[in-house]
Amino acid sequence: MTTKKTTGSAKLAFDGVEAVAAKQKETIEAAVKAGTDAMGKGYEQAYSMTKEQIEKANEMAFKSYDEMADFGKGTIDAVVASTNIFAKGTEVFGKELAAFAQASVESNMATAKKLFTAKNPQEVLDLQGKWAKESFDTLLSETTKLQDLSVKIANESSAPISARVNAAVEKMAKPIAA
Repeated sequence: MTTKKTTGSAKLAFDGVEAVAAKQKETIEAAVKAGTDAMGKGYEQAYSMTKEQIEKANEMAFKSYDEMADFGKGTIDAVVASTNIFAKGTEVFGKELAAFAQASVESNMATAKKLFTAKNPQEVLDLQGKWAKESFDTLLSETTKLQDLSVKIANESSAPISARVNAAVEKMAKPIAA
């Protein structure tokens, strides 16, 4: 009977050890599961934050690219507008210059005819003096007119490009000010 008691005590001790081992196994499994869950959540958070940051960076990059493309298009439009204004202004300038040259030739021809029909040397000198004064006055008047036209063409044709330069300076100044 003593052997039965010892066996009963051993079984009881073994059952106690088995219960403790089962409890430790449950604790370890719970700890591993909690660690795995926490690691999974940490990974998901890191992935989510990284994805968010990449999306923000892409959005900013594409926004910057779009802004740059729009600005480039605006600059090209300004150059085209400036070139058109300059071409039209040059055309007007050329017509004014041609009209001045034609008027000068006509005036010179009329004076030459009068000189050939002059009756005496005094009349030749008077006609020549009058022609010289009129030619000089016309030259001053026409060169002033052409100079004003040149300034107007230069100002008008540079305006679109000046506006783009101002826009570029403002665009560059924003990041510096921020």
